[in-house]
Amino acid sequence: MSGEDWYLDFLKGLLPKMEALENSLSIIIQGPLNTRMKESIPHYLKVVKNRQYFSKALHGNELSKDKMLGNLIISCWENDDFSIIEEFKNYPNIKIVINKYSNLPKYEKRLGTRGASPWMFQNYTTKNGLSEATGNLSIKVRSDEVYTNLEYFTKRMFLEYGKIFTSDIFFRRDAEEKFHISDHVIGGPTCTMKSAFQNAVHMCQNPYSEGVKFPEQLICRAFLKTKNEDLSKTYKSKEMMKRNFRIIPITRLGEITWTCSYRRYRPLKSQEDGWLQDINQI
Repeated sequence: MSGEDWYLDFLKGLLPKMEALENSLSIIIQGPLNTRMKESIPHYLKVVKNRQYFSKALHGNELSKDKMLGNLIISCWENDDFSIIEEFKNYPNIKIVINKYSNLPKYEKRLGTRGASPWMFQNYTTKNGLSEATGNLSIKVRSDEVYTNLEYFTKRMFLEYGKIFTSDIFFRRDAEEKFHISDHVIGGPTCTMKSAFQNAVHMCQNPYSEGVKFPEQLICRAFLKTKNEDLSKTYKSKEMMKRNFRIIPITRLGEITWTCSYRRYRPLKSQEDGWLQDINQI
C-alpha cells in the first residue's frame, strides 16, 4: 500500500470517529430535585446514550480505560430530597453535582412576577453542572419540567452548529422586550454554554444593566457577550438575535410538562399567547 493509500484509509477511518465525537451530548438538569424527574430522566438518558462517544484515555505513553464523552448531569442543592433520584444515583452515565447555599457568591437581589427565586440560583446551578459536561454540545433543562423528545431539539442543534437554541416559552418579540429569550430549555456548544453561564453568574453579582427586568434578559445578554456582540448598540438588537438564536416550539418536544412561578408551578401542557416561535419574526 502506498503512502497516499494509507493516508486515505486513515482519514476514512477517522471520519466516523470525529463525527461521533462532534455528536456527543450532555444534558444538565438544574434546580431543586423534583418528583417529575422520575419521568424525565429516562428520556434524557436515552438521548445522551444515543450520542455518547468512547475514546481511550492517554496516561503517560499508555492507553487506559475508555473515556466517556456525553453524560447526564443533575445539579441540585444540598438540602433536596435525594430519595427522588435514588434509583439513578449509581448510573455510570449520570453525574450528580450538589450545590451548597453557603458557597453562593454575593448577588444582587431581584424579585418579580417571573423568576421569583434569586436569579443567581439558576445560573449558579447551571454553571456548576456544565463544569461536569463531557459532551461536545450541552442542553440545560429545569428539574421541574419534562420533555419526552429532546432528540428533536438535539438534531436541530447539530444542523446549525454554533447557534444557541431555546424553547419558545416566554420568548418575546423585540418590540415587546429586547434581548428576551426563553430560559427553560437552552442548548449550544458546551464551550459557549460554559462561558455564557459564567458570564451570567458574574452579572448576578453586580447591579443589573438598564433594560434587564427579567432573568431571561440577563441570560440572553450573557450569551451575546460570549459571542462578542456589542450590547450598547440596542438598535441592532434584531440583527444580534437573528444571528445567534434559534427557537424550538415546545409542540415539537413530545409530551411536555412545563411550569413557572407566576402560575404557581402547576404542571402546564400547552403554549401561551405571545411567545415567539421563529427567530425571523422577532
